[in-house]
Amino acid sequence: MDRDTMKQLIKKNLLCIPCAFFIAPTIHAQEAKETTSAWQHSIEIYALALNIRGDSRIGGVSADVDVNPEFIINNIDMGAMLHWETLYKNTWGFYVDYSYMKLSGDGPSNANNEIKVRQGVLEAKVFKRYSYNFGSIDYMAGIRWWDNDIDWSIRGPDGNLDLNPNVKEDWVDYLIGARLTTPLSENWDFYLNGDIGLSGDTSFTSSIQTGVRFHINDWSDLNLAYKSTWVDYDNGDTFAYNTASQGFLIGWAAHF
Repeated sequence: MDRDTMKQLIKKNLLCIPCAFFIAPTIHAQEAKETTSAWQHSIEIYALALNIRGDSRIGGVSADVDVNPEFIINNIDMGAMLHWETLYKNTWGFYVDYSYMKLSGDGPSNANNEIKVRQGVLEAKVFKRYSYNFGSIDYMAGIRWWDNDIDWSIRGPDGNLDLNPNVKEDWVDYLIGARLTTPLSENWDFYLNGDIGLSGDTSFTSSIQTGVRFHINDWSDLNLAYKSTWVDYDNGDTFAYNTASQGFLIGWAAHF
C-alpha cells in the first residue's frame, strides 16, 4: 500500500469519527424511547357510592349489616380510593387497588349503641394479556387483603355500658379472574372484570366490576362503572363477616 492510499484511508476514518458522535446519540435516544414506550402506567383516583348488606358476628354478638351511601357520607371520618396499574409491552402487567374508610356513628337499630369501623381492602393482581379481533382479555391471579377494626359500644336503658364487643381482624383471599376490554368507538371502551376465590377461613369471595371508559385526551380518561364484592368469612371464634358490597363508581385516571 503506497503513502497516498494510506493518507486517504486515514482521512476517511477520521471523518467517520465525528459522524459516529452524531449517530450514536440518535441510536441511543431511539433505544431509550422504545424502552420507555414498552412500559405503560396509570394511576386512578375514584369514588364509590357504597351499599353494604349482610350480617356480622363480633365475639358473641350478631347483627345485621346495612350501610348505605347516606350513612357513609354522614359518618365518614376519613376515606381514600386509589388504583395503580402497569403494563409491559402490552403483554404482562399488574395492578394494585386500595380502598380505605373510617366511620363512626349509631350502630344497628340506632338504640343506645355506637359503632366505629375502620376498613381497608387491598387488591393486588398480576395478569397476562391476550389480544383478539374484538379487544383483549387479561387472565389474572392475585390476592385481596381485608383489614377490619370494629369497636361497638352497646348501652342499656340507663345509659350504662352493657357490652363492648370489638375486633381487629385481617385476612387474605386468593383469587383468579379475567378482564375483558373491547372498544365501542374511538373514545369509548367497555370492560368487564371478575374474580373468584377463597382462603382458610373464607368460604367464598367474588368481585365483579363492569363499566365504560371515556378517553378525555391522550393521557387521561374517565371511568364510569358498577362494582360488587361478596365475602363470606368466619374464623370460628371472634369474627364472622358475610356481606355484599356494591355501588356505582366514578374515577379519573392519568396515563404515562
